[in-house]
Amino acid sequence: MSTKQILNLTATFLGKEELLNCSYFTGSDETITDEEQKELDILLRCLNLVVSDISTEYLPIYREKDINFKDGKINLDEIDTDIFQIVSLKDDYGSNIRFRIFDSHISASTDRAHIVYTVFAKTCTLSGDVDEFSVRIPDRVFAYGTAMEYCFISSLFDDAEIWESRYKNSLLALSSKKHNIVMPKRRWL
Repeated sequence: MSTKQILNLTATFLGKEELLNCSYFTGSDETITDEEQKELDILLRCLNLVVSDISTEYLPIYREKDINFKDGKINLDEIDTDIFQIVSLKDDYGSNIRFRIFDSHISASTDRAHIVYTVFAKTCTLSGDVDEFSVRIPDRVFAYGTAMEYCFISSLFDDAEIWESRYKNSLLALSSKKHNIVMPKRRWL
């Protein structure tokens, strides 16, 4: 989904009719005023806060890779520049490897390993997309979170609480495991 769709829905939720009429949303050739650009930048910052929150707290983005250690060390930048947490480090046989994380590197007593880790979501731009969660999270949830952050920044705390409850309830419903319910067999009395 595009950033424009999410920000359009957020502006609708917040009742920002004047912002919805700007050329960013309408697609007209008019220039965006400084005030409209400022509002769009604030909404974009709020969206980036929400995307970062989701990727670190609710629905992590997993990556995996085979890595080679040199003298029992590997720099974190060699693995990925956006590492949030390391989930596991395994050898060629699937056994866990003990490791320690330092400021800029990982230390382990091995030469090769398979690493599974989580990353921060990419920063959104006004002309870009939010594609890390496109299958799992509808744009409505991003708009709830963006509206919440915007209300907190604007010191509209009562409105922020409403958007926060909608945002968190939607995220909890999405992140809970969906599985088949197994009913017990019927018995004769």
